[in-house]
Amino acid sequence: MAIDKKTFALFRNIAKIVAPPPKLTVSEWADTYRKLSSEASAEPGQWRTDRSPYMREIMNALSDEHIERIVVMSSAQVGKTELLLNAIGYYVHQDPAPIMLVQPTLEMATAFSKDRLAPMTRDTPEIAKKMSDAKSRNSGNTMLHKTFAGGHITMAGANSPSSLASRPIRIVLADEVDRYPPSAGTEGDPVTLVTKRTTTFHNRKIVLVSTPTIKDASRIESSYNESTKEQWCVACPSCGHYQPYKWAQIKFEYDRVAKRCTEVYMACIECGAAHYEREWKANEGKWIAQATANKVRGFHLNEFASPWKSWNAIVEDFREANINGAEALKAWVNTSLGETWEEKGEQLDEDALYNRRELYHADVPDGVKILTAAVDTQDNRFEVEVQGWGAGYENWRIEYHVIYGDLKQPQVWNELDEYLKRTWTDIEGNQFNIQCTCIDSGGHFTNEVYRWAKPRTATRRIFPIKGESTGDGTYKPLIIGKSVNNRYKATVIRLGVDEGKAKVVSALRTPMVDETGEKMQGYVHFPLTTQDRNRGYERDYFDGLTAETLQQRMRLGKLYYVWVKTKPRNEPLDLAVYNRAAIELLSPDLDNMQPFCMPANKDIRVTTAVTAPRRQRRGSRGL
Repeated sequence: MAIDKKTFALFRNIAKIVAPPPKLTVSEWADTYRKLSSEASAEPGQWRTDRSPYMREIMNALSDEHIERIVVMSSAQVGKTELLLNAIGYYVHQDPAPIMLVQPTLEMATAFSKDRLAPMTRDTPEIAKKMSDAKSRNSGNTMLHKTFAGGHITMAGANSPSSLASRPIRIVLADEVDRYPPSAGTEGDPVTLVTKRTTTFHNRKIVLVSTPTIKDASRIESSYNESTKEQWCVACPSCGHYQPYKWAQIKFEYDRVAKRCTEVYMACIECGAAHYEREWKANEGKWIAQATANKVRGFHLNEFASPWKSWNAIVEDFREANINGAEALKAWVNTSLGETWEEKGEQLDEDALYNRRELYHADVPDGVKILTAAVDTQDNRFEVEVQGWGAGYENWRIEYHVIYGDLKQPQVWNELDEYLKRTWTDIEGNQFNIQCTCIDSGGHFTNEVYRWAKPRTATRRIFPIKGESTGDGTYKPLIIGKSVNNRYKATVIRLGVDEGKAKVVSALRTPMVDETGEKMQGYVHFPLTTQDRNRGYERDYFDGLTAETLQQRMRLGKLYYVWVKTKPRNEPLDLAVYNRAAIELLSPDLDNMQPFCMPANKDIRVTTAVTAPRRQRRGSRGL
């Protein structure tokens, strides 16, 4: 049947009204609707992808029906969190679906919901219309689970198998996957668990985002290596050759007196021409793939591409990390370069440490500002170490002392008490007493330690400690927290001993000066035995200090590192960890404080420094 022109025009106009508008890409949606919140952004207001042009292709990969998995291995300060928020906003508004956002822990998932998702929902009208008010009594809206027309979003923790289970998911957004535990309880790898929730959806999307951690043990590195391995490349202002920002090509000049970077530029890998940051960033950039991969796109970014961090600031961060030791440099490589750190698992050389002992001209060498102590409880003795701390966590071993006796009898406890009350003097006669002590409570005398330490905590900062190690490579900070859940109500400090050992070993590896002759922070000094003084630093001490090494292990297909005891005696290493915990509990301003001591020829009471009102103390903050 023929249709006249009038009827055809009528049908065409109706089709225009009924037909949905063309679907936006994620970057187009963000540029149109997304609003940045003042509490989460230094640049609140309308989102502009042009501000960080490298994000456009990453976001649009979410809109590509041929792509199933997106991997982003990057530094900090490049907008990873905003990528996840833009993805959430897009699917809530444009393509409703069941979504799960996974953080390393449930606590972090709650914080993301409160601090990032709630402000975006409030400030982006198109999302606010779709999602229930966070303060409403709607049962579909809780802190970790929110519903909207056509879908819902669940915030989960990788450490909680129950939060990863029970519901089908089309969109998975996995944040900081390198911080996930190897297994969610006993259920297996968290990424595998949550990925299984997407199997019923032909149009699923799985986004893995993280700064990397340790080489060969990094989830994000492993996923990136199975992707297209794309790098953000910029054109050389001189020859036009596209290349990524590489640390090896960065050149800088540093003013040691002013302690600041004065000039930074990058040399072209092709023509060698050097140009400043503004010249490189003024040129066009694009993603260049190093491999082909079916349905998986991978992107690598470092801080040099960021519009929010200047090259001068990045170089200054490097200089600070370089003099602060291996742990600080490791963090810089991970968070600024977005690259993995190759862990050195070899054992420390006890001979090298023994041979670098030096002559102290007083109990307390010049440079020490404060003293701490650590006590290890054994069945027939206490092993005690006193350490001194100076600027930049420079460390001086003061004395290693053993007190033998039956720990069931009061005499040996009295001897310990008297030893910890004593003072040490510097070359001018100034008297130092111990400002914080950590005593091991994990042996056979837990209750005795609690009972003895309880009345001494408030007056002398003597704390029982309980070491914790996951044994599976899961990260715990050195100071995890405190507990009073014991019959004596003693304040027990929970320690992440793996992190403590890493800090101790990193300091032991730190040279006194770097290759330019500049003094390194955190160097460790040991005293030499003299005719009239043996401080306890003989061969057996150094054997114990080097009694553990970091070794690789594999669990559920995940490579991780654990500390393994290779020698029978490791008390010196444990005491070094407890002393490190003591100084971090005190948290003094070591760089700026005056030595915490009583001037020569003055009467000193052990409780003076720790019980004085805060305005009278010098250099101590924290506990």
